[in-house]
Amino acid sequence: MALEIRPTGGPTGAIVTGFDRDHVTDAVKARIHAAFLEYGVLVFTGFDDLDARTQMAIGAMFGDHAPPHEIPELRHPDQPALRLLAANGGKPVADDDPDADKVIGQIPWHADRAYIENPHRASALRAIVIPDVDGQTGWVDTAAAYRSLPSDIKRKMQGLRIIHSYAASYGKQSMVANPGKMLPEASHPLVFVHPENDMPVLALSPATAKEIVGLPKEEAEELFDTLCRHVTAEENAYVHQWKPGDVVIWDNWRMLHRAYGHPKRYARVMHSLPILGTMRLGRLVSEGEAADAA
Repeated sequence: MALEIRPTGGPTGAIVTGFDRDHVTDAVKARIHAAFLEYGVLVFTGFDDLDARTQMAIGAMFGDHAPPHEIPELRHPDQPALRLLAANGGKPVADDDPDADKVIGQIPWHADRAYIENPHRASALRAIVIPDVDGQTGWVDTAAAYRSLPSDIKRKMQGLRIIHSYAASYGKQSMVANPGKMLPEASHPLVFVHPENDMPVLALSPATAKEIVGLPKEEAEELFDTLCRHVTAEENAYVHQWKPGDVVIWDNWRMLHRAYGHPKRYARVMHSLPILGTMRLGRLVSEGEAADAA
């Protein structure tokens, strides 16, 4: 099957079929990379024998994979390059369990590793166990969101910074426990220019955002709420219903994503392959440092 790339038909993203991990030529890489920069999200689908090698081959087109995660429960036990995402340990409960219909596995809108100096370049996500109900993943494009902002808000954002913290996010999700101070905080420009396509994008990541720096507190909180509503409006999201044979890779410098969750009576297991970023977007915030100085 020849390589084919076509838009998803949603607000963002493209579908890729005909990818052959054993024949990744320079021309194939160039075409896929151009689509990656244009659409921000690529859904590779149609594989008959999808495995970790195919996921790794897709990720390798965009850079080196990250080291194992600091949090043990997110490490794949047999494949160190992969992250294991499985609420409740990937184990369903019985249908008569009082919590059977409780929704678990929710992770709000975020960018991966927004709380470090060099956020990941990309992430490639593969479905291992797909729940019978729900379990979707969504993506929104912060470059498109920035373009559609009113001019007065764009002017207000210039020169502002935003602090991201993993500790600020753990209470907003139902995937992993509180890591304490295991992971750092980082200060990033609220708006920056994407180094590969020159698009202004937002370093928003609502799940990990701690505060916007450079405005009075109430004004900063109002701006943050306005940006979150604008960027993450559901009509702006491409929502993917997983099928066997799907790998989705996205531009983590530009796109936000979220896990919508699923009833506890079903299992959902995903393998994530994070790709290291070479762009130093921000800097770490030292413990006790005043926010005003960040």
